[in-house]
Amino acid sequence: MLHFAFAIYSIVFSTLSGALAVAVIVMGYFSWTSMIASLIVGALISLPATYAVLKQMDWRKPDEKHAAKKDWWYIR
Repeated sequence: MLHFAFAIYSIVFSTLSGALAVAVIVMGYFSWTSMIASLIVGALISLPATYAVLKQMDWRKPDEKHAAKKDWWYIR
């Protein structure tokens, strides 16, 4: 589950921090401190958002009907 969390966090973080950075620029704040603050806020907001996405995923065992078919090409 941890590798899914890293993948989802990277997507959510880049999306939220980019949106926040654009919002800060549109509001007229062009300083480095406002940009860094928007990135930090994006990182903090991304943690619960990632957790919410992971909670919605189905972690049960996969159904046998949807499993990959076994390859028998190596059997003589």
